[in-house]
Amino acid sequence: MMIDVPMPGLERLLVACEKYPVQARIRKSWEGAPTAGTLLLGRPMDPMLAAFYSRLGGLLLDSGLYVNACDKQVNGVLMANEHIQRHWLEPFRSLLVFGGEEALSYRYATVPSLADAQGVQPVVKVDPYEDIYALPIASNVDCFFDTYARYLELVYETLGVGEERGAWPVFPWDVPEFIATDRTLMNMLVEGRFDFLMFREGVDAQRTHKEIRAWIAQLRAVST
Repeated sequence: MMIDVPMPGLERLLVACEKYPVQARIRKSWEGAPTAGTLLLGRPMDPMLAAFYSRLGGLLLDSGLYVNACDKQVNGVLMANEHIQRHWLEPFRSLLVFGGEEALSYRYATVPSLADAQGVQPVVKVDPYEDIYALPIASNVDCFFDTYARYLELVYETLGVGEERGAWPVFPWDVPEFIATDRTLMNMLVEGRFDFLMFREGVDAQRTHKEIRAWIAQLRAVST
């Protein structure tokens, strides 16, 4: 049954896929999909992610973005989180992974420990290459879909490079102006609530920290 939670960001993304030559493979929803607050390997299911799965059983765009399947055939969201339980260290193994970029190791996840009073969790992009870290990109799952829809609008309309994948800006690094419009996210970022996911120790930590701090400075510059 569809959860009655407005998801204008998801609707905008699906409209963008119809408008531009972005093939979207959509899986049918499943009545057995986890509901808001249901524990998934000890993590509470985010309400917005539950609302997504009440509508769709998974999503794959030929731009590379995917949301893990969760239907009668395969519980991909469970499998994805079982994988990180085995291979990631804390605090990353406590995230709730729900998607990623096809053929790459980047993952999109909600952060249960940063849920608001309604249980809504912010979204981060996890880079597990070399020294793992995560970038905050949306205050909730639907804002993430909205930001990605705007990203597609940028590459197809403003930049006109939709057919030249090599010329696409890197998401989210090259679109700070989109990330910064999310005021709730920006407030959390300024308060340092994502620091434990961004600034990790490691061989390349100093280089990575410098890049992240420069990106945050861009966010703050365009948000004022």
